[in-house]
Amino acid sequence: MDPLLLILREQMARKLSEVAGTMAATMEVLAATRTIAGDVRGTESLRAAIEELGATRDQLLGQARALEAFAPRPAAG
Repeated sequence: MDPLLLILREQMARKLSEVAGTMAATMEVLAATRTIAGDVRGTESLRAAIEELGATRDQLLGQARALEAFAPRPAAG
């Protein structure tokens, strides 16, 4: 496989993982905000945002794993 494609695949997997990590941190902030706010108007929107971020994060992690799974392995010597 073209070395440039290998580098691009590695960078894409790393970026997907980084974005997923940022999303996880954002989810933590939203969850803390929701907890602090208690059961008031608007917290349902926070719950929905947290769920959506979680689903998107899981998809990104799945894409990163797929990219890594199809990376060529060094030949056994």
